[in-house]
Amino acid sequence: MTNVQDTSRIAYHSDAIPTLPDRQKCVYDELLHAENLTNSEIASRLNWPINTVTPRVFELREAKLVVEDRKRPCRVTGRTAIAWRIARNTLF
Repeated sequence: MTNVQDTSRIAYHSDAIPTLPDRQKCVYDELLHAENLTNSEIASRLNWPINTVTPRVFELREAKLVVEDRKRPCRVTGRTAIAWRIARNTLF
């Protein structure tokens, strides 16, 4: 990441990604405020069922806004899972 302040980065994304549907925007915002998150961690933070989060992450991946960061133990399930992050090409 660059030396841009977190608040500047968040403000930029709030303006740059306004056209996302509401649920995609919620998932995107969670990832924007975290280094990386698994689907279960996102679901836990949003208090949503996992089957609502997984398709939103897929849609964001298809739009090239979210990419795989790494595989690691999920803080919710304890199982090894993919942790997602915001794609670097969407950061300034």
